Amino acid sequence: MQFSDLLGIIGLSLVALGVLAILLGVILMMRQSDQGNTEVRRESKGIILLGPIPIVWGYGKKGWAIAIIMGIILVLAWFVFRG
Repeated sequence: MQFSDLLGIIGLSLVALGVLAILLGVILMMRQSDQGNTEVRRESKGIILLGPIPIVWGYGKKGWAIAIIMGIILVLAWFVFRG
């Protein structure tokens, strides 16, 4: 087995684990909200990288600064390691 084949298998495994984690989170949130007597607060936070431009949403001022710095670091890492 070549190294590139191993990386492909690892990548697909990580994608499958991510999908399962999202599905599990959605199921757990739905179970909590079905109980009726508890109040569930949902927040959305994230970073989308469109090429070299990071788009950040859902953070407070301090969290926004941290998220934008992480976005810039990811973009710089992309430029360094893309070759």
